[in-house]
Parts: sequence; structure tokens; C-alpha cells
Amino acid sequence: MARLDEKNKEELRELTVDVLLAARREYLMTSGSNPLKQWDQIQDRMRAAARTCASPEEWSTSLLRSLQVSAPGKASSISLEALAKAVKRMSAAREWLDLLERECGYLIACARLSVEKKKREWEALNKEIDAMDATPNNKEQ
Repeated sequence: MARLDEKNKEELRELTVDVLLAARREYLMTSGSNPLKQWDQIQDRMRAAARTCASPEEWSTSLLRSLQVSAPGKASSISLEALAKAVKRMSAAREWLDLLERECGYLIACARLSVEKKKREWEALNKEIDAMDATPNNKEQ
């Protein structure tokens, strides 16, 4: 059983958040998704999967299945592979699952903050574009 130092824990947290973000994107593209309850549903399902699985591969399969995502997309595949390789390199499957269980709320909070940050960046970019379009030199005559 590997003992994870804080650097390894942080790496696993970041990689797990990447998987959660990819799963969220794919979940929101399904016909049965509920955008108002998305975070609650993802948190409940990630916690349930952590209790019943033995590896990141099993966990993500269970998570996606429970969110009714038929197959992982490119983003999920890339992020899952990175997480699985890191867990395997650290020989820390059990420790990672324990971390998931203990820090479930924190991981969801990190994912939510990441989404909000990207949203603010997108809005700022759109404002910049709108401002450029509004300048007299850019208007058609």
C-alpha cells in the first residue's frame, strides 16, 4: 500500500477533476441530463462508484454508465487514461479511491470553480469582441 505525499495527492486531484469535467460535458449532451441538478447527480454517482470499484478504469465506467453516457468521448478517454496511468505509476488505486471518498465535495467544488473560471474567460472574450465590433473603424459603411 503506497503512502501518497501531498504532491502526489494534488496530481491525482487535478487528474480526477479533469475526468469529472469531461464526464460532465458528456452528461450534459445526453437527452436525460438535468442541468439544474448536474453537480448533485455527478457527486452522488462519483461517490457510489468509488464505493464499489477497485480502479480508476472501473470507477469512470461506473460513473459514465450511471450518468447514462453510452461511451466515453475523446476528452473522457484522454483524461481517464492520464488518471489511470498516474494511479498505476504510484501504485495507489486504494489510496486514490479513499481520497475520492474523503474529498468528494472538494473535488466537485474544484470542478465547479473550473467551469466558472472558463465561463468568465469566455464572457470577457465576447465583451472584447463586441467592443472591437463597436469601434468606428470596424463598422461597415
